Amino acid sequence: MNDLRRAVDRSPEQVWRKAHLELAQSQRVTESYNANGDLLLLCSSWERRCIEVTRVRHEGYLAATVITFAEEGVSGRRIKHDQHLIDFAKATADRVIHLARHPVSEVERWRSAITNLITDLRRELGRPIDIVADISCLPKYYMLAMLGFGLHNGLIRSLRFLYAEGRYAPADGNVSLAANHSFTEGAWRSLPVPYLEGLLSPDKKVHVIASIGFETFQARKLIRVYEAERHTLITPHPGFSDEYSEQSEREAGALANNLDLGEDAIIKCPAGDATAAAAAIVNLVDCNDRLKPIGLCLGTKPHALGMGLAALLKPDLTVVCRMPDRYVETETPATGITWSYELRDLSVAGDPKQTT
Repeated sequence: MNDLRRAVDRSPEQVWRKAHLELAQSQRVTESYNANGDLLLLCSSWERRCIEVTRVRHEGYLAATVITFAEEGVSGRRIKHDQHLIDFAKATADRVIHLARHPVSEVERWRSAITNLITDLRRELGRPIDIVADISCLPKYYMLAMLGFGLHNGLIRSLRFLYAEGRYAPADGNVSLAANHSFTEGAWRSLPVPYLEGLLSPDKKVHVIASIGFETFQARKLIRVYEAERHTLITPHPGFSDEYSEQSEREAGALANNLDLGEDAIIKCPAGDATAAAAAIVNLVDCNDRLKPIGLCLGTKPHALGMGLAALLKPDLTVVCRMPDRYVETETPATGITWSYELRDLSVAGDPKQTT
């Protein structure tokens, strides 16, 4: 791990530009980052990595908020993390905005709370706002809803996501399409992301582009619902660890066999690389324009971010997330390495607050 920490401290920032969007991506030791903006958005969890964001050097926020879902688990970690993050928010921002608690699956309530938060602050400042959001434990649907709503409506000038790598427990129960999941329980329902729903194309056959992870048993069922003419799987390889890479490769192979796909239908993309995922998805959409692209975000959050960026550039692409019946309580400590994804809308006037 010490070798990894030294390596990522020397890794250069990657900047990806396409049309009016610019994404600056970096991977570093957590405490080496600085961050500031108008709004700091945190998300509490039973996972220990949800408090890793407090090791970043933060300053200069007008407001901060902590998302606390109604599900607390049984370990007691969530309650401790709630207080830790609330205390940090009070010490970091001029004021803390408290949001009502709802179950994670009540998407309409949470979507309204997040969009109202952005709209109210935009109105107060009289300009598009700069947001820093920790997405380590924030469900992909809410991350992408914030992205789509804020950028589509010109409410956000810069949006910076921080993502703490986690040390995952072995996922032996999910090898080769086993029904036991490591992260979720019960059925999945599909949720098109607001402002990233794409254009209606009823006359076109479907091309499913699915970013996948470890939970391929439920992914298989969700993918088959679309009765697609073509499938492409984006798999997180290399992963955040050797074990992660090996597991993702096994899962991708098992899912490809189940869907009767060849090796050319699998795209390997580093687990934390949103820019590579975005570029690959944009290329897939361009090269298959006779088909209606459906992007399923069933893998890593960075790959989901790449899917969202592609949809902002390719309006035919429909982005869909999954919402499980239940999330499984896991510990997931941080590795000490954090990814930063800073997205700027170059069509919006004004320079965002500088962050590194």
